[in-house]
Amino acid sequence: MEPLIILSNLGRVRVLTFLAAGDDPKQQAHLREIPGSRVELRPQSVTKVVTDQAGRSTQSGPVGLAGGMSYGEMHGLETELERQALARIAMEIGDRVTAEGNPRWHLVAPATILPSLKKALSAAVQKTLAGSTAGDLTKLPLAKLEAQLLHNGAMK
Repeated sequence: MEPLIILSNLGRVRVLTFLAAGDDPKQQAHLREIPGSRVELRPQSVTKVVTDQAGRSTQSGPVGLAGGMSYGEMHGLETELERQALARIAMEIGDRVTAEGNPRWHLVAPATILPSLKKALSAAVQKTLAGSTAGDLTKLPLAKLEAQLLHNGAMK
């Protein structure tokens, strides 16, 4: 088991440490969330980027005057916003791994973004990455995370 587990999606990052069981038979392996490690980075929505009024894109006319709905296309805007969100998350993960002294770590992220997120990480951070698991576990309480990651063997 790696000493650091990072849970992420496009809007959240959580950093957990793995604490192994000691010599005491009552003590079990468990996870501990690093204080202040829970970060929310909200991705921009397409409607906030392209609209002049709430929920509307103007078709034409002077700026500031209400117009009809646009017939335009987004032309890759959603892809670009996702790429920017991945870059922000990768930078946050890199900062967290560096702050902890570059230990071996494990990444848990949704399957839809996992390959892209791994590519967006810096070379130094990728070098210390021990493994990855697909799943969005950022909102789960610590007890459920322990059950899912430690006891069900997802991290082994």
